[in-house]
Amino acid sequence: MLGLGNSLNGSVVLGAFSTYSGSFDGAADFVLLPEVAALRPTAALSISFWAKANAWDMTNGSNNDYFIGCVSSGGWGVLLENTGSQVTTIKFMLRVDDSGSGSAGYITANVNTATTKALTGWNHIAATYDGTTAKLYINGGTTGVTNATSADDAAIVYHGSNARPVMLGADAASSDTTASDFYHGLLDDVAIFNAALGSEDVSTIYNGGVPNDISGMSDLVGYWKFEEGSGTTVEDSSTNSNNGGVGNAWSWSTDVPE
Repeated sequence: MLGLGNSLNGSVVLGAFSTYSGSFDGAADFVLLPEVAALRPTAALSISFWAKANAWDMTNGSNNDYFIGCVSSGGWGVLLENTGSQVTTIKFMLRVDDSGSGSAGYITANVNTATTKALTGWNHIAATYDGTTAKLYINGGTTGVTNATSADDAAIVYHGSNARPVMLGADAASSDTTASDFYHGLLDDVAIFNAALGSEDVSTIYNGGVPNDISGMSDLVGYWKFEEGSGTTVEDSSTNSNNGGVGNAWSWSTDVPE
C-alpha cells in the first residue's frame, strides 16, 4: 500500500472537490506530457484517473479510444476498445520483456463488455502492474475484470531508442508530437505512480465517488488535476513539475466528478 501509512493525514486530502475537467473531442484533442523517463516506469506502474466518456459502449465500428497512453512500439495504455462487432471493453495493455512465453510481448487486463456497457457518467479507473500482474479497478472494485500475468519480475518495455511521450486523451503515434486513437469525453485527476497501488489505495482514491486530492501520496511521478480552467497548460500537482501542454486544442469543462 502506497503513501497512506497508519493515517491519511499528509497523504490524501479527503473530499477535495474538483472545479474543472479536461474535454476531448475524439477527433484530434490530446494533452502532451513531457518526454521524461520518470513518466515511463519500468519495474512497476499505476495509473489513476476519472473519466466520463461520450459513450461507454461504442457502436461506431472498430475503434480504440485511449484515456492515456504511450503504446507506440512498446509502453502502456488504458483505453476503450471496440472490436468491430460492437463489443466494447476497457483495456489496460503494456509491453513487458517476458510475457510469460519466454519473449517480449503485450499482456492485457480487461473489463468485460457487460460491465463496461453498464457504466454511465463519471467513473474512476485505476490500472496497476507490480512486475507480474496487470490489474484493473473500476470505481474501487474488480467486478467484471480479467487480469493478466507476465513472467515474474518482467520489466515494462518501451521503444528502445525512440520511446514516445505519454499523452492524455490519445495514444502516441508516429512522432513525439503526433497522436492517434483519440478519446471522446472528459478526464480529471490523472495520476501516474512508479509503484503498484494496492486495493486499499485504490479504494481511498475512489472515496465512494468523491475525488480526493492525492498529491501527498508517495511514488507519485505525475498528477494532473485540470484545475486551471483556462489556458493550454495542465500543471503537475506532484513535486515533479511534469506539466502537460497543448497537443491539440482540448478545452475546459465545469462538468466534474462529485
